Amino acid sequence: MLVPLLIVLAAKIAGSIFVYYSMNIGASGTFWTNPARVFSWEQNSVFLQDESGFGKFPLVFVGWDSAWYLTIMEKGYAFSLQSYSFSPGLPFFGELFYTFLRNPMFSIVTSAFVFGVLWIPLYQMLAESYIGKRAAMLSALLLALFPYVFLFTTVAYSEGLLLFFVLSTWLLFKRGKVGYALPFAVAAPLMRTMGILVIFPMLFYSLKQKGPRRIRDVLLSFLPVVSLALWFVVSGLAVGDVLAPVHTTEWSGLYSFRTLLMEGIPQKGIQALLTAPVQPYPIVTHWLLPVAVVCALTFPPFLIYKAAKTDKLLTIYSLAGYLGVLVYGALVSTPRFMALLFPLWIPLTALFSGRKKSIVIAAIAAVAFLIVAIDLWTSFLNGQFVA
Repeated sequence: MLVPLLIVLAAKIAGSIFVYYSMNIGASGTFWTNPARVFSWEQNSVFLQDESGFGKFPLVFVGWDSAWYLTIMEKGYAFSLQSYSFSPGLPFFGELFYTFLRNPMFSIVTSAFVFGVLWIPLYQMLAESYIGKRAAMLSALLLALFPYVFLFTTVAYSEGLLLFFVLSTWLLFKRGKVGYALPFAVAAPLMRTMGILVIFPMLFYSLKQKGPRRIRDVLLSFLPVVSLALWFVVSGLAVGDVLAPVHTTEWSGLYSFRTLLMEGIPQKGIQALLTAPVQPYPIVTHWLLPVAVVCALTFPPFLIYKAAKTDKLLTIYSLAGYLGVLVYGALVSTPRFMALLFPLWIPLTALFSGRKKSIVIAAIAAVAFLIVAIDLWTSFLNGQFVA
């Protein structure tokens, strides 16, 4: 059960050491700590502070949106209206770790890193119930090493927390341990808004109950909606806009699939298609991103269809997540968002039997994934937009 976790943990630690020394971060820092290079955005000033106590090693794990989470942790949401785009889960756990570590950056890095590996055995247990132990072990390993999953569950982002809380809820509800599942369910949408998808497995397993327990569990399944609504209300009271977390995601002007079809193409034609998968100047877009965006849009429908042959719940969860990303997510971030739709990996890896041939294929894929992930990691620290 712990084999994928230990392999991925070793890869993360070894990768961080390699990145630290190959980029000479100890002497020169990263793009994000160079005043002459870093984008002069308000939230990025947090990177220019003294790292006192832990040297420059925590800089291996921060860049881009890490600035928002770290600044929210230090200054609260009031420092910028755009901060309401970011859910409170990671800053909250950063504060908990700060109680012991007494360093904001190291605390938020540690919390993201810890949850970034804890979700792996949870996914493996879920996959086992569908495709067996050997295939599930390889599936968990490949998912965790997939470049976009590996990177964004290693650096100070909230992806690891989202996976941990959603998977915990799914497994506990599946086993009938509703009382234990509820705290995880309530917290899931506060890690990332995508966590609201957890209501699908909750409703599915609740409807399978009988008698009064069925009604109770169905009602309890909507608690994630309540927690998300309360977050919206709290945000609204602070800024005078109940939908602040939704509206602030519109500030960047990046295309979603919806806005590309309804606004971009009618106004700009082919030019909109060419610019949709890249970030505007002066941001440098990673070489893989345009290809990854196309794959993230085209492959999931096939996997969603395949998932229906295994379990309709996997299809419902994945389809809801896929459509949500298309409507509300920025196209330039679709590889990161789609990678979080973990049910898609169950039909994708169902053929891995654990025999010699499938182990060799999985090993080759895992090595290739890790090489690309390290490239994404160094590009991320060099200020390139990777997803």
